[in-house]
Amino acid sequence: MDMMFRSHEFILLLYFLGLSVLSYDLFFRNRLARKVSFYLVVTAAVLQVVTLVYIGVALGRIPIQTTFEGIYVFSTLIIITGLIHYRWSDSEIAFALYVFCAFVLFSIYTFGPVSYNRVTEVSAIMNELLIIHIALALIAYVLYFISVLHAVIYIIQYDNLKKKRFNRLFFSLFSIETANKTMVRTLILGVLSMLISIFLGIQWGLYIYGVEIFKDFKVLGTLFVILLYAGLFVYLKTKRSTYRFAWFNIIIFIICMLNYLFITQLSSFHFWSY
Repeated sequence: MDMMFRSHEFILLLYFLGLSVLSYDLFFRNRLARKVSFYLVVTAAVLQVVTLVYIGVALGRIPIQTTFEGIYVFSTLIIITGLIHYRWSDSEIAFALYVFCAFVLFSIYTFGPVSYNRVTEVSAIMNELLIIHIALALIAYVLYFISVLHAVIYIIQYDNLKKKRFNRLFFSLFSIETANKTMVRTLILGVLSMLISIFLGIQWGLYIYGVEIFKDFKVLGTLFVILLYAGLFVYLKTKRSTYRFAWFNIIIFIICMLNYLFITQLSSFHFWSY
């Protein structure tokens, strides 16, 4: 798999070059740099998708069973969403945040302790229920990220309006109303997607582990995050402070990612064998 590692390094290089050229465009407003950065990122994204498909074919399974494989798929979904979002909104700053996040996640995957195995412990009972459970969770994470991205934009635009600072940054981002609507709507969709994922995961876990599943660190951590999001919506409904809602949204997302990246390591939920 050394050749595969080299291809991952090349993809990272393309992302780095794309970010560098995009940064130049953000500072100097160069149309040519904007096009070059876009095509560099598109090339990297295409190679990443092709590599992901190749790994799946080589392993004979969908590569989403481990944490690092999930990070790979997560970064792929992030960059695809970012490209679509950029073509729709034409916001370079938002696009740069998408690319930066995909770059960081793909770096974690590339230089992480990843080993490719055709058969993993979970493969013995891999079924459609588990695939849907993991896929919906990854979709929820992408929706959370989009919500947080717009939360950051909302905070920036709120600050610009409050200080009457109508600079280039102000006009390069979405309106505060667009940021608000997208932040709330994508978060609602993300929570719903995660709730369905949790329900399917518990069904699978009860079949394999029984009630012991409710003692699993990952399950408890995910339920805790969902409760935090539920409390966030209650806060928005009662206090009606969108500005604080945006900040709490960012904080909970960080907790959510910590749960996914670190608490998952204490879990044996997806690694059962006969």
